[in-house]
Amino acid sequence: MSTHSKANALVIGMGGVGSVIGQKLHDYPGFGRIFLADIDPAFARKLQEKTPDSRFEVAVLNAMETARVAAFLSEHQIAVTLNACTWHSNHSLLEACAQAGSHYIDLAADIYSPRGVRRPTKNSYEAEIERFDARFREKNLTAVLCMGCDPGAVNVFARWAMDHLDHAESIRVLDADNAEVRGYRFAVLFSPETLFEELGAVPYFVQAGRLTSGKPLETEVEWIRFPPPLGLMKAYAVAHEEGVSLGLHPPFVEKGVRHSVFKYTLSDKVVGIAKSLALLDVDTWRKVRVDGAEVAPLRVVCANLPKPAALGATVDGYSCVGAEVRGIKDGRRVEYFVYTMDSHRAAFQRYGSSLTVVQTGIPPAVVADHLVCGLIPQRGVLMPESLDPQPLMERFVREGLPVHIEKREETLLGDWPGPAPPTIPAPQRESARKADR
Repeated sequence: MSTHSKANALVIGMGGVGSVIGQKLHDYPGFGRIFLADIDPAFARKLQEKTPDSRFEVAVLNAMETARVAAFLSEHQIAVTLNACTWHSNHSLLEACAQAGSHYIDLAADIYSPRGVRRPTKNSYEAEIERFDARFREKNLTAVLCMGCDPGAVNVFARWAMDHLDHAESIRVLDADNAEVRGYRFAVLFSPETLFEELGAVPYFVQAGRLTSGKPLETEVEWIRFPPPLGLMKAYAVAHEEGVSLGLHPPFVEKGVRHSVFKYTLSDKVVGIAKSLALLDVDTWRKVRVDGAEVAPLRVVCANLPKPAALGATVDGYSCVGAEVRGIKDGRRVEYFVYTMDSHRAAFQRYGSSLTVVQTGIPPAVVADHLVCGLIPQRGVLMPESLDPQPLMERFVREGLPVHIEKREETLLGDWPGPAPPTIPAPQRESARKADR
């Protein structure tokens, strides 16, 4: 098959995640020309130069220039566009893809805010579905929103667990990381602007079947035991798309889900910095005038922090990201924890990037390949929980994103192996559980 008969792809936003996506697409035989685009093409050129038999082409594009992007997509017959920019560009690129006839994938949306809650910009996932779904369906196109790791892969994990339960009750998305970055007083492994915006935003989640809000870094704080070597870590409810979308997804609601939340482990240092930024009201994209110039305070706060794409060699530690789903199977209480876990050092040795970047880059690349190969039949604008999870999870593993499944099942007294256990006093009674891998 010649490259002319293969699908062309555009990766726009060439930081660490964009570079991982590009690397992966280049490995897939279904793609011909792969365009790497950014306002600053430095990372794109670096990837192009180091790739043997490169099919990469570098372009200078501004994701906010809708008409120019649409013309580029049409000119180069782009089959799928992967948006690795910040959420600010989502509507612009969705519009360009709708005009030019390209499938679309992004990594995140704006912070969720329900109808009637005013925000200076509202670009959250449900607004994108409402605005673009009909147009994508009419053109036989698919847009998969929020298809990174969390959100993204964890939505797929939650769907897998839901499919294995007769009745479901709750979904918790859990993200734990004990990374240490050498050589810096402070560093963030993904977009620091995104991190501080999330930590300062109102966390929305689903409680008792209803959308509920809490206080930033004060709501649903608890200690959670993660797989070793992470162990017991303090987690906070944080504003994330999947904390809402999983609890409101109609098939999940029909199956009984009444609680969903996203929780992130944070050090006391990060919590202190985030609260200080919120106190000073500089955790915002709303521009202010300083010395005659308009500038977003959050951009200034993060301007001197190291770029996540350049941190891979300096990072040690582990990351665990997964979905915990509780429910009933065959009359017994069952809890699934489906997660991916690896070390930052191992990821750097394989990819030249930190694990956080690799975890985020693999899922959208896999979905892009499934789209151009005809393995995703759905059309319109949708979230990852709408996709068939089994083939995606199998592919994640083959691509270097390990997937672990823990099943914790209630053991009835009559099933207890050996002599009956001692009676547990009523005030301390708990269900005895066993863990399967």
